[in-house]
Amino acid sequence: MTRTILVTAAGISALVLAFTGCSGGMSSMGTATSLYEQLGGKEAISKLANNLVSSSIKDPRLSGLLGNVNATTASSKVSDQMCSALGGGCQAPYSDQQLTSAANRLTPEQKSAVSDNFSSSLSSVTSNPAVKEAVTKALGSKMGGILGAVL
Repeated sequence: MTRTILVTAAGISALVLAFTGCSGGMSSMGTATSLYEQLGGKEAISKLANNLVSSSIKDPRLSGLLGNVNATTASSKVSDQMCSALGGGCQAPYSDQQLTSAANRLTPEQKSAVSDNFSSSLSSVTSNPAVKEAVTKALGSKMGGILGAVL
């Protein structure tokens, strides 16, 4: 009987420690702050979107697509889409289906250009490698669709 009580107490203690350890680890990058906040909030997202749209408009690999795009309108939509995807509470202007459809219209070279411009723009907003990696993981595969949707 004493042994059963000790084993049960040890098991409960192990569970408490496991859950306490998990919540402590999550607060540094997970639930305590969103990727949106870790990146720098509205100002950083706006800068990221503006840099991305601007560099993409200037990119010869994308010039055929973005030649007639209003940069201000496009930057605003890209910013809202990224804000939503990173947990900033913004309303995403495009659905996942619209993003997939837009991404499918891009050639491999155009997708590569978007990826290059996104990476460069992200570097201009943060130098924190952990934040860069997390934002790239969250947005990287969607960027072709996000930028393609504003066309």
